[in-house]
Amino acid sequence: MHTAMEFASPVKFTVWEDGFDWEYVGMIHRLDPFTKAIYLELENEKGHIIKVKFEDLVAVVVME
Repeated sequence: MHTAMEFASPVKFTVWEDGFDWEYVGMIHRLDPFTKAIYLELENEKGHIIKVKFEDLVAVVVME
């Protein structure tokens, strides 16, 4: 994830929410180690940032 932030590469997150797997694609905006969350700026909705908890992550793929 740090490599994706450093080189401004988009990532695809698979997240477990409410019993379903959801996929989000975007740029990592910020990592917060205190609240254990990642802020992801969505690719298809410019300016929209979602908060993903570390514990909800299923997979992370760096897209190049």
